[in-house]
Amino acid sequence: MAKAATKSTTAKKASAAKPKKTAVPTVADTGEDLFLVIGREKHQFSSQISPFYAVKEYFWRGVLTNGLDIKFVHANNREVPAHQDRNCGYTLIGKAKSMIKANKALTTPGEPSDDQEYVYINEHSTLTYVGETGEHTVYVRVYDNISGTENDRWAVIYLD
Repeated sequence: MAKAATKSTTAKKASAAKPKKTAVPTVADTGEDLFLVIGREKHQFSSQISPFYAVKEYFWRGVLTNGLDIKFVHANNREVPAHQDRNCGYTLIGKAKSMIKANKALTTPGEPSDDQEYVYINEHSTLTYVGETGEHTVYVRVYDNISGTENDRWAVIYLD
């Protein structure tokens, strides 16, 4: 009888030691707290150190659909860049200039040689993907103010 109890206890320990199935990765699992919202879908970014700028750069590859609004948010849905502060916005580089349209924002072109557009936003500003529906890689770098305060002041966006 004692042997049966020992086997039962050992079986319980063995079953308790089995790894549990993991859920879909979350912010805590990946450590990244930046998401791309396309329409009603929320996609988590991965990150790398930019080979050109030596700063953290977020990237996501997937389908962008013509006519849908896009935005960048933290896990708590706080928008990036901050929309309620002054002197915040986006830099659209390369293909992003023609594929992303800024609405209710002040836009100004950069120098012709740098292929950039600067978008100064307010609390009503939005971005809309206006390129052809298709798969792209979206790259984003997020910058804070010069005094080191983490305030998500500016985002640089470019597409593959």
